[in-house]
Amino acid sequence: MSRPVQCVLALLATIPLAALAEPPPAVPFSGQVKEKGTRLPVAGAEVLLDGGEVHATADAEGRFALPAVAVGKHKIHVRASGYVPADTDETFKPGTRLEATYWVERKQRYVTVVRAQKLVKQTLEQTLDVEEIKKIPGTQGDALKAVQTLPGVARTPFGAGQLIVWGSAPGDTRAYVDGVFIPVLYHFGGLRSTVGSDLIDSLSFTPGAYGPEYGRGMGGIVEVEARRPKSQGFHGDIDLNLIDGSFLLEGPISKNVDFAVSVRRSWIDAFLPLLSTNDFQLSPKYYDYQAEVHVRASPRDDIDFLLFGSRDEVSLLLKNPDPLLQAQFGSTTYFHRLLARWTHRFAGGATLTVTPSVGLDQPMSAAGTVGGNLGFTGDVLTLYGNLRAVAHVPVAPQLRIDAGLDFEASRNAVSIDAPLITGPPAPNTQGPPNIGQYVNDLGVLYFVETAPWIAANFSLFQNRLTVTPGLRFDVYSFVGYQGTPDSYSHTYLNWEPRLQMRYQINKVVALKAAIGAYHQPPPPQMLLARFGAPSLGPSIAFHYVLGVELHPTSTLSVEASGFYKELGDVPSTGISPNQPLFVNDGEGRVYGGELLVRQQMWKHFFGWVSYTLSRAERRDHPGEDWHLFDFDQTHILSLIASYELPWGFQVGVRFRYVTGNPTTPVNSWYWSANDNAYRPINGALNSGRLPAFHQLDLRIDKTWTFKLWKLTLYLDIQNLYNAKNPEAIQYAPRPVDCAVADACQDAISGLPFLPALGIRGDF
Repeated sequence: MSRPVQCVLALLATIPLAALAEPPPAVPFSGQVKEKGTRLPVAGAEVLLDGGEVHATADAEGRFALPAVAVGKHKIHVRASGYVPADTDETFKPGTRLEATYWVERKQRYVTVVRAQKLVKQTLEQTLDVEEIKKIPGTQGDALKAVQTLPGVARTPFGAGQLIVWGSAPGDTRAYVDGVFIPVLYHFGGLRSTVGSDLIDSLSFTPGAYGPEYGRGMGGIVEVEARRPKSQGFHGDIDLNLIDGSFLLEGPISKNVDFAVSVRRSWIDAFLPLLSTNDFQLSPKYYDYQAEVHVRASPRDDIDFLLFGSRDEVSLLLKNPDPLLQAQFGSTTYFHRLLARWTHRFAGGATLTVTPSVGLDQPMSAAGTVGGNLGFTGDVLTLYGNLRAVAHVPVAPQLRIDAGLDFEASRNAVSIDAPLITGPPAPNTQGPPNIGQYVNDLGVLYFVETAPWIAANFSLFQNRLTVTPGLRFDVYSFVGYQGTPDSYSHTYLNWEPRLQMRYQINKVVALKAAIGAYHQPPPPQMLLARFGAPSLGPSIAFHYVLGVELHPTSTLSVEASGFYKELGDVPSTGISPNQPLFVNDGEGRVYGGELLVRQQMWKHFFGWVSYTLSRAERRDHPGEDWHLFDFDQTHILSLIASYELPWGFQVGVRFRYVTGNPTTPVNSWYWSANDNAYRPINGALNSGRLPAFHQLDLRIDKTWTFKLWKLTLYLDIQNLYNAKNPEAIQYAPRPVDCAVADACQDAISGLPFLPALGIRGDF
């Protein structure tokens, strides 16, 4: 035997026999990690064996794989950020492949993913967590209603659902869905928004001093970004409560096409009259819908189609022993929108978004009678078209250019049959205006509004200073009554420079400032030949903002701002016989400050404190005295707190305190032989105030989470302690029977204690 062979045999003799035995058999192990209740895949989840180093990471579809696991019993540990840890035992048998599905439960916190950076960062923009704010008491789970509790937003009577921002009129604040203007943000009474919360991805509100990408309004901006449908399986929800019911279904149509459909219908008209203590019967009905299709056309292109709309019907019957005070009223309003959005991502980081849209609106269709014989009808039907194009181009590390086109056009068919108002009321009276003969005004009005805009975003001093100058050029064209003697055509050119600045002093403190010019066209009904003034032009506003922003922690923020707003060319009623019914004589000024302390979800708690101190004044004609705006509210305070309890419970409260709206007091009455009735003699315009509004709301949620679905019971109570909040003053029809003037008035209270019990299922 040769010596090399002897050496090999000697070496083999030193190896233990166990080492030469066959390795234990191994089998492949794969599976998927899903979220309990929603069945969505959990990307990035880790699957560990026996707590050791052997592990696999789930991909975007939640799938994981280990090619070889020794047979026998092993401990499986599933870990994912934001989810409750899950542990189980698995037995691996020889020759058998094991495939498993693991269900993990999301921790009780809510996250909204913003898919893309805003093209132009607003100085005062508030972006809200949609899933978080759906649990705010008093909102009935409606995310858009949370805007009403943010700084700068005044409260409207009876929760009318209008947005009065920084002392502007209700119609001055504009709302957009995916960049497309919608005329109505809330259904009747502000009970619901016209866009369902389940398909909202992000919600932003800016009270003023916003950038050049938006215009045609002197108030604030509400931006709603629709959420794209889910692509991993079919999902949906059903929500039933005392106010309305809703349904959502979404999922994939094919590999690159997903869809979502949502419908909501009210039935509050069945029980709302039971809650009213006033002498009227109120019957509101509404519905809204959204249908969306998302197409992944290529790795760089996405196409979205969105069809959505809303309809409201309201009837009101006022009963009174005095036939002169009886009235009935009916109204129908609706809007429908169809948009297509194409988004392209260029190789260098630039993006282009083009969104054409069409719509059909009925902003007014009303009919009614007063006193049994004084009737009126009014209808407006609008065909709407829009094109919005936005380019986002990074030029250098310190410079980004945003530019676009904002085009809107409308055809407004208007028909009004009503008595003509020939002049203002008699001096110092609250009686009706002077009324002439019945007149029918039938006309077609065209609005064409084109606005190219550009903004440059400079980041200086290592990104500590951000300066964003912008310019918007708005062209308004108004054409009416073509082919008739009342024909007119007017064009207005408006330059709107805007500037925003932000300086980050350190990681905690930042200063911010903004200034801008804003124009607003008059509504179509004000340009009517007989009930309006075709010569009426756009109004103008200047916004000024200075503020500070603090971020003591990653979840706690404090923002304080001072603002001043100057209004000019505001429509007001003509006062001389040779003036039209409306003239651009009005002026306004608004000044004040606002504070927002906001705690995002932290240790199962979220909430905010919102406070606004302001004064809004108007002057209808040059040389007149300033008076308070109808919706001036000195103090506006909102406190919101919500806490997640164990076992799927969550409880929240909301408290609001608001200074009462101005009112014009009645000092005494006189007998009018012409009208054969008593007429009040007023004090100074808006020299009085209604009592302050205060209300406490409560919400309790209980959620059961199963593997394939979730069930939630909730109780949302408005006005928990049944505060009698006066919304208006009603005066007696025959004041001669009153001993003193105060005995002839009675306060009309708002909604009483209102519990809303609901049930919701998500699958």
